[in-house]
Amino acid sequence: MKTLDYIKTIKISFGCCIAFFIAEVFSLNFSTSVITITLLSILNTKKDTFLVAGKRLLSFFIAVFVAILFFPFLNYSLLSLGIYLAVYQLLCQFWHLTEGFSMSTVLMLHLWKTKKMSLPLLANELGLMLIGISMGILMNLYMPNKVEKIRKAQKDIEEKMSQILFTMSRAIFQEYLSESIAQNLSELENLLSTSLTHAQYTQKNFFLKDMSYYVSYIRMRSEQTALLKQIHRNLPRLQESYLQTNLVSKFMRVVAISMENYDNAEDLLKYLSLLRQKFRAASLPSSRQEFESRAVLYEIVNELREMLILKRDFTKNLSSHQIETFWVQK
Repeated sequence: MKTLDYIKTIKISFGCCIAFFIAEVFSLNFSTSVITITLLSILNTKKDTFLVAGKRLLSFFIAVFVAILFFPFLNYSLLSLGIYLAVYQLLCQFWHLTEGFSMSTVLMLHLWKTKKMSLPLLANELGLMLIGISMGILMNLYMPNKVEKIRKAQKDIEEKMSQILFTMSRAIFQEYLSESIAQNLSELENLLSTSLTHAQYTQKNFFLKDMSYYVSYIRMRSEQTALLKQIHRNLPRLQESYLQTNLVSKFMRVVAISMENYDNAEDLLKYLSLLRQKFRAASLPSSRQEFESRAVLYEIVNELREMLILKRDFTKNLSSHQIETFWVQK
């Protein structure tokens, strides 16, 4: 069930009413238009709100220029409106200002309908734009903090990945646990999807603090999850257990235990290098079945190695500030 955004609802209701009240106080014409502008200015994050506000303000002045160029010259005819729309839309596309097209066009339609072009009328439309945009920014100065949700999600993600690896360490001995693993992988993917949304939201609501860590973390775990899914697809190909099966199962459990550790996975990669040497030094398979099973085990080892490399690369790209801020407080 989708969670209702009560805070945004209150912002829209309150902000639109206040904006209309201000427009009325200043006796602006077409004051109801300020409600639409405010409504469209209350976005989901602070950064989006400021960025789009700047684009809409810039596109407004372009709209005024195009309107002045064509409306009076073509006597405010339907043709003048069509040419305005075509030219203005092309300019918005060219300068990546399409976010302001509809809003500014609504304001320019006031001028087209009244068949007048004067400084007081232009000031009226600019006033409507500034009130609506400013109210949107003001309403979005407060945004709910989702950092605690992300931190809890991090713990849940790591626990779920550990659980999957522990289950796989048993399934590698041909235990029928495929449905359990598939269910856990599905739950993990849903958790990652929700967490990424929260992480991107948090990143866009901090101006003075770099919050990119959470987005990078979730993406790293998502890539690891893709490798877990590949391991899961390989498990049914195992037909018998061998010495290598025990070694891989043990290593899976070690990786599962280390899932929450704040290390760079270097020690595990060294351990894995020794494990691969044992694979290569082992006697040749005595049957085709053993050959195929050991080949699958080697694939699984390589996938585990890729998981560890992802973690190592992630930690290497962290700054000392990020380690101190996010690992200590986590």
